[in-house]
Amino acid sequence: MNIFRLLYIFLKLRNSGIFNSFINGFNPLIKTFYNKEDSSRRLKIVLEELGPVYIKLGQLLSTRTDIISKELALELNGLTDNCQAIEFHEIKEIISSELRYKSEKILKTIEKKPIATASLAQVHRFKLQEKEYVIKIQKDGVETNIRRDLSAIKSIIGGLNFFLKDYPRINPISIFEEYEKVILNELDFRLEAANAKKTFENFRDSKELYVPKIVDKFTTKKILVMEYIDGIPITDISLLKKYNIDLQSLSESGVKIFLKQVFLDNFFHADMHPGNIFAAKKNPKQPFYYAVDYAICGSVSESNQILLAQMISRLIDKDFYSLAQLFVFTEWVSKDTKIEELETVLRANCEPLLNQPLSKILFGELLLNLFDAMKPFNLYLDLDLLLLVKTLVHIEGMGRQIYPDLDFWMVAEPFLEDWFKDKYSAKGLVKYLVSKKHILTYMLVKKIEETQQQYSREFGGN
Repeated sequence: MNIFRLLYIFLKLRNSGIFNSFINGFNPLIKTFYNKEDSSRRLKIVLEELGPVYIKLGQLLSTRTDIISKELALELNGLTDNCQAIEFHEIKEIISSELRYKSEKILKTIEKKPIATASLAQVHRFKLQEKEYVIKIQKDGVETNIRRDLSAIKSIIGGLNFFLKDYPRINPISIFEEYEKVILNELDFRLEAANAKKTFENFRDSKELYVPKIVDKFTTKKILVMEYIDGIPITDISLLKKYNIDLQSLSESGVKIFLKQVFLDNFFHADMHPGNIFAAKKNPKQPFYYAVDYAICGSVSESNQILLAQMISRLIDKDFYSLAQLFVFTEWVSKDTKIEELETVLRANCEPLLNQPLSKILFGELLLNLFDAMKPFNLYLDLDLLLLVKTLVHIEGMGRQIYPDLDFWMVAEPFLEDWFKDKYSAKGLVKYLVSKKHILTYMLVKKIEETQQQYSREFGGN
């Protein structure tokens, strides 16, 4: 990386004024001489100017609602990765190089005009045996440019790390490396294909979501082929109405998809923004979704499943003391946090939102308020949990856009009640241990055997 390019990137970021929010004290080298009120918007513009990697990192940074402000998160969430299409002859060369003799079947019918284009890849439609498919092609030279830019960003973050002493629980390099892994994984379309196939299996019998089938024989590290779906963009409300889609049912289906992925599948699509979600045109009275682009997916640990369910439950009950206990116990905040102090802050930030009918509560907004309240107590969350919250915000936001009177809690309450019953019952525990072939099954049986042997030695008997 050219030192002048590195300096240019650093100065662009510095001049946005964003470092002023994170670094205390006088530091003209890192901070601007005066605070810029619109630093969030300025940073978004700078990232868009710097290019694809910076846009992607900005989008990922928008999930870090435990560190950055709600205002900055919302601004970064609006970053778009649309760009000009590359010439078709370049696309043809990449397909031929990757698929060799198999490329002929695709190139015979491929449409020259792309149906979607971004910095990383371009998507074209083609026919094979009278069926329609799409092919996603990684642009030439993308990986080299991404690795170069990631190296530059890592150098800048390493230099800034020294000035972030006021955030003892945050390691910027560690956070960056998590995001670096996410971005590099996006360069291997085989991983995206694996995520799509796993989600397809999880929703094989679902009435809410259909996942396009992957065509393995044409899929490589830089090529992904799947069946074409003819859906309605989820933001096109007039077209949804034209097809007589039941908007309430469609919005509620989005919540059901989220709950199933989080609490039953332990695996969720973590990039469910409107550009990746479509409504099916058929069966308008019982509508369902198509979802594409499985490059970013998350998994949920069982402890986080239980934590999320308990957190929602305690928020609804306005039990802020128990909520504060929960956050200290799980080490979301510093261990030395006084529960009573945290309780007061949580109540002040969340109670106004909760003092209204459940049907009016925006749970995504409520969680963002919750995180804002905990930042003075050194809040820090793991990446999958943050991706989960971002997914909830997207799902609920899209649901409200489709049907403004969406009642998230009306859909979630019966689901969570059944889930708790199944999870905590003796029958549910046995079913879990057996189905998962869990190590605890072995440990429990072994302990019973040891207890029986100990009893026989001490008291006799068979």
